[in-house]
Amino acid sequence: MSEEKPKTRRWLPILLGLSLALNLLVVGVVLGTAMRFRGGEGMRHAPSFGPVLYRALPEEDRKALRGQLRRDHEASSHERREDFEALADALRAVPFDPDAVQVLIGAQAAHRAETHMALNRAWLERVSAMSDAQRAAYAERVEEAVERGKRYKGYKRDRD
Repeated sequence: MSEEKPKTRRWLPILLGLSLALNLLVVGVVLGTAMRFRGGEGMRHAPSFGPVLYRALPEEDRKALRGQLRRDHEASSHERREDFEALADALRAVPFDPDAVQVLIGAQAAHRAETHMALNRAWLERVSAMSDAQRAAYAERVEEAVERGKRYKGYKRDRD
């Protein structure tokens, strides 16, 4: 009597592969979470400078800076639309001229830098107008934000 080899089911190796992939995914999520929240100083990154300085400001100052940014953004809206049209034309040009695109991108970068500097000046004016006690409280909120790193939320604000 000859022995017949049992047929291997095709779905079995696929199922085992999927099971292994799912197990590795779960292990990766657990390890990643453990590493992120274990509290080591090396795992936390300092937050970005601008958002911390903005969020630590009292509400009235943040509202004023938002208003200034909105006004600047609206004022340059027509100019940006024209720049996008020029960029689209430059991207469609045959032959393609990377220097023309670079000039447009450079102009946009310069405009962003100007806007950023205007906001920096407005921020500095607000901080300069604070009393010594208000500035000290502001400095505490900034330090608290940096200490908490990326998980910085729920900061305390002065209401003076």
